Amino acid sequence: MANIKKNPKTGLWWVRLSLGTDERGKRIQHYYSNKRKQEVEFWIAEQLTARRDGTIQKVIQVRTMEQLIELWLEDHVRLTKATTTYHSYRSIVRQIPDWFMKLKVDRVEAIHAQRLLADWHRDQIKASTVNSRRAIFVGMFSWAIRMNNYRGSNPFSAVTKLNEGLKEMQTYSAEQLSRYLRTARDVMTTGNYAAVMLISYTGLRAREATALRWSDVDFERMVIMVKRTAIEVKGGYSFSNTKGKKVRVVTISPHVAEELRRIRVEQRYDSLRMGWRNEEDLVCLGVSGAYLWHSGLRRRHIETFKTAALPKITLHGLRHTHASLLMEIGVHAKVIQERLGHADATLTMDTYAHVLHTLQSDTAKQFEQLLKRKKTAQQSGS
Repeated sequence: MANIKKNPKTGLWWVRLSLGTDERGKRIQHYYSNKRKQEVEFWIAEQLTARRDGTIQKVIQVRTMEQLIELWLEDHVRLTKATTTYHSYRSIVRQIPDWFMKLKVDRVEAIHAQRLLADWHRDQIKASTVNSRRAIFVGMFSWAIRMNNYRGSNPFSAVTKLNEGLKEMQTYSAEQLSRYLRTARDVMTTGNYAAVMLISYTGLRAREATALRWSDVDFERMVIMVKRTAIEVKGGYSFSNTKGKKVRVVTISPHVAEELRRIRVEQRYDSLRMGWRNEEDLVCLGVSGAYLWHSGLRRRHIETFKTAALPKITLHGLRHTHASLLMEIGVHAKVIQERLGHADATLTMDTYAHVLHTLQSDTAKQFEQLLKRKKTAQQSGS
């Protein structure tokens, strides 16, 4: 039995209980005090029971970067981040070279972080993507330091970000987007067209569009509620909260509402004719009422811009096109931020800096023309 003592100054009964050692060889000790000796005895009994049934877990000893990353993913990312973020981080881990995964955690230094970023850059991964991964690893090592799994300064914080230059996004003009959507309506199945139409007109992410349900569309208020996103993993799919874990309300135009009504009628007709049911109430459906996979949607998108003889653009580029065109007609960045579901307006401004750069150039020309008109008017009047 543990030695229970009484503090003569405070009158409290106390005990320091030894519960063995962790995997690092460090003793596990818990301390407890109470006015009543019986309560201390009860506490000791609970602690001993917890040690026997495994409730008190030994500290997991992390030796290699592979072990640290796995612990971080399962004990932190999975519990605190969106499901999409977890799977995104998983895909990044698969691209980490073996030499880094086998490093001893206590041996990792800034030079190793620099080499990892350089390896990715040599593999022709974009500088912006490398910098995003650097930020992820800064966060991972900050967590490891808090959890006492790494001692020392954050090695990734010591590494300077790569020069990204001016971000040039591939987007369509208003005329090009109209041609793309006309072609999409002609060559795509109804479900694929519904997805690209929603992305183009509302700025939804592709997987937000494929997760949208008819119950999320409010035709009276002319809005859609973006509540979830699709998660695609090997062997299946599921739905989760959106990236920001918040429901956002996006307004739709009369044209989009009309297109959605037409799509719903076609869906119902196809289901009756072919004998399938839209069990999940999805707006964007694949063949025979099945879930619309992202890979298939991407292939149909590529076929569409080729058929329309348009420049190459990614599926996500349609979302960028939506935001860029809004900026060109003078919609405030805060409104665009809320529409796209960005965390803050700064992210929106940074993402579309190239559009602002072009608009500033036009503004300078407009200002010069204004002064010329004023000068001409003054000369005419004198």
